[in-house]
Amino acid sequence: MISIGSIGYNHSHGDNFILDCPGGPGAWLFLLMKTPAFMEIDGVNYDVKPGTVFVLDPRIPCRYGAAGGEYTDDWCYFNISDDDLNDLKNMGIEINSPIYLGAFDELSSIIYEITVEYYSSDLYHDEIVGAYTDILLKRISRGVLKHPRHEASPASDRRTNLASLRSRIYREPGTLPAVAALAEELGVSVSGLEHIYKKAFGTSVINDIINSRIIYAKKLLLSSKMLVSEVAEKCGYNCCYSFMRQFKLKTGLTPTEFRRLAATGAGCPLQ
Repeated sequence: MISIGSIGYNHSHGDNFILDCPGGPGAWLFLLMKTPAFMEIDGVNYDVKPGTVFVLDPRIPCRYGAAGGEYTDDWCYFNISDDDLNDLKNMGIEINSPIYLGAFDELSSIIYEITVEYYSSDLYHDEIVGAYTDILLKRISRGVLKHPRHEASPASDRRTNLASLRSRIYREPGTLPAVAALAEELGVSVSGLEHIYKKAFGTSVINDIINSRIIYAKKLLLSSKMLVSEVAEKCGYNCCYSFMRQFKLKTGLTPTEFRRLAATGAGCPLQ
């Protein structure tokens, strides 16, 4: 039988929220993540979509938190017998692994009812908690059958995609789509992309895009007789003024000054 120790419904935290449990959560932990998040379980990293459930072993090292925005979840610490644990596994509810279910309103409403009853002293509140808990687990099991493949991507795969994205940024500075489109290609929000990109490379996506464009602009200014407006267009700028302003911010020179100084042999580094 599952015995709840504590439970919380719709708890929200800021975009810097991280909970680090290197020795494990200390009790069985149920999480329903309702916003984009990251999760690290025993050294394996996941980028988590809203609507993902975790059931975590008391001793499993874990670390989780916000991924570029506010973090919200429903949670429950509980104890469970070996027999009931086997029942969970037979229902397809995996331990220490993401279970992506998609829409979560139905599950969250059940957790709300459990929370209300758990902190109530009314007649039959224990029995009602047990009944709702049983319904919750069966709803999760039903959702697993509808979504047999978990859609929380291992961050090792995501890191490969991020590395490819960064390579693309410096390879194709003039033809990159908007950041929103890049985020969509990776299956994350813009804020989520900003979070994981900065975590991986120590800089923002926008900063890398600007740097790649300035590097490309320097090469064009040194190797061609293009007008500054043509260089701006080749580097992906719709507005020549924006290009000139950004170029000077990064180099301390206007594009024309950079080209003139290079022509004197004074030396203008590409990077």
